[in-house]
Amino acid sequence: MVVSIIFVFSWFKLHLKSSVLAIIGVSIIFLSFPFTAFIVSAIFRVAYFGYLQVIAIFLVMGIAADDIFVFADAWKQSEHVAPEIINDKRRRLAYSFRRGVRAMTVTSATTCVAFYSNLVSPLMPIRAFGIFAGTLIPINFLLVIIMMPPAVIYYEEHLKHKAFCCCCDKKNENGDMITDENDPWKVEQGQDSHSRIENWFEKTWNTSVEKTRYVIAALSIIWFVLTCILAP
Repeated sequence: MVVSIIFVFSWFKLHLKSSVLAIIGVSIIFLSFPFTAFIVSAIFRVAYFGYLQVIAIFLVMGIAADDIFVFADAWKQSEHVAPEIINDKRRRLAYSFRRGVRAMTVTSATTCVAFYSNLVSPLMPIRAFGIFAGTLIPINFLLVIIMMPPAVIYYEEHLKHKAFCCCCDKKNENGDMITDENDPWKVEQGQDSHSRIENWFEKTWNTSVEKTRYVIAALSIIWFVLTCILAP
């Protein structure tokens, strides 16, 4: 479990480029459990808590990370959509929600329903796990959309150009304090704001799939037929 948490935190820090936001992201994951435990025990009256419920932390780490990444990417993209909303946090936030929350809602809802389907199981531990995990997913989703927007805005306004200790200003090679105007990592309006991975999928991968689409379709059909024949 510790290794998984360290890996998720490291990936948060790498993608969000902020230790503060990474800590907040991991905190959201852990905050989901006491809220869920209260709802399950106090409202649903399910007192059983076994090893399966503990395993749910690995599930929610992946789902929460996905939600946070979707929102963070939408927030970053909002800075390059139109010049008139760059300095308007409210409009950038509105764009981010329109851009990302639909995908976050669909994935969370389908996962929630999948876990709640365990209610039909005749085994009590499986039913209890289904209730706990099915409740954990929407709780985590609500915490993400409630806590991440103010955290991202506060980070950009007060901590973006601070050093790791959050009390010292970052400085460039000339010793000048880094601001939005002289940020060496800032992408100017009109420049490509996509990451290398996004560009690779958009150009290299997309082109390759288009050229070999018939081969891919044929291999998929052959693989499906073989699995049907060789399946026990």
